[in-house]
Amino acid sequence: MAVREGQDRRVGSSPEKLLTLEEAAQRLGLPADDVEAMNRTGRLTAFRLGGLLLRLRLKDVETLRQARPEVTRRAPTPHPSTWNRLVEFFYFNDFYLVAILIILTLLALIFTL
Repeated sequence: MAVREGQDRRVGSSPEKLLTLEEAAQRLGLPADDVEAMNRTGRLTAFRLGGLLLRLRLKDVETLRQARPEVTRRAPTPHPSTWNRLVEFFYFNDFYLVAILIILTLLALIFTL
């Protein structure tokens, strides 16, 4: 097999640039979860390296970015305030908090008597 000038001579090497999921998400202006969903639905082609690492072709990402410019104009999601985080914490963990209080109360009664 002939190797052209400037071509990488290593076996199995690819001259095209591969991006990580995070790099592709940054180029598209999307969260990494959305890019992964695009891969699952077939809108983007990705490769698994070693069965674990997901890589995307730079040219595929750039083609998608140029073909769909409205995708990159997504507004950033606001971060929840501390109060909202506290409310969500108690909403989702109220059973466990009540159970811990009951157990601690029972233990206090047992050891004080």
